[in-house]
Amino acid sequence: MEWNRGFGRVKEERKSLSFFKIFHSADLSSESMRGIPYDFMKNVSKEDFSCKMVIRTKWGRSWEVDISMNPRFYYMEKSGWNQFVTDNALGANEFVTFTHSGLMCFNVNIYRESGKEIVLPHATTPFSGIKNEEGERSYKDVKKEDESMGGVGHVEIGESSRGAALRKKKAEKHKRRKKVKYGVPRFKITITKSYLKSLTIPTFFEKKYLKSESKVYKIHHSEGDGSWEVLSLVHQAHIVLSRGWIKLAREYPLAVGDRCTFHLVKPTEFVLTSKKAKAIEITISDSD
Repeated sequence: MEWNRGFGRVKEERKSLSFFKIFHSADLSSESMRGIPYDFMKNVSKEDFSCKMVIRTKWGRSWEVDISMNPRFYYMEKSGWNQFVTDNALGANEFVTFTHSGLMCFNVNIYRESGKEIVLPHATTPFSGIKNEEGERSYKDVKKEDESMGGVGHVEIGESSRGAALRKKKAEKHKRRKKVKYGVPRFKITITKSYLKSLTIPTFFEKKYLKSESKVYKIHHSEGDGSWEVLSLVHQAHIVLSRGWIKLAREYPLAVGDRCTFHLVKPTEFVLTSKKAKAIEITISDSD
């Protein structure tokens, strides 16, 4: 029954771009085991391809894995791959499916030899959260943060009503934040005066991830403080964010010298993060 259910899901996943692997107890770090099927790679579009892939399990754990190529096929680099294998204690004939969700992000389903799907992390490997630029956080850290954000209606002894209101406001802002998966394509720019009127997307990013055509992109505030629809136009072989961009720059708000990062979370959606510049940086930018 479990195998029928498992293979039923595999059949359903064939509608999406996917591949599978069986984890025998042999050398799980061999290049052939880390190989990505040729038939799969030839169907990945240029817009979706990246030299980094993200593997994500049902319980929210993610691993970033570099992709390389030999004369015969693409394969996953040992560091990220071995970590994925170790953290999930694979090697007992598990059947694992890798389903492409876009931009080289993969959802994995893991089945035991009996056919039963694994839906919780391995007992000896505590969940450490999604890896980010500041490193991985432990399960206890994540739980502690969640608890500190919860119960915002409760006022502790000696706490003023104003303090409780500030905690509630902070918790609400935390919930609105746009979470960005580690490893998604991104580009960085520093705002100049001309960028407050329109923004040209860097050529390297445009050629690798975007289609050279006019379309509307939705750009989200990283703190969940709003979203804007911005029209992109193709001008002299470059993609330029035009109509709607001035409104975004005003309402976000952006200023000369701000360091901005655009995360491409969907084919037509970005999450924008911004860091305010120091006074000396603003002076230099103003001279542009």
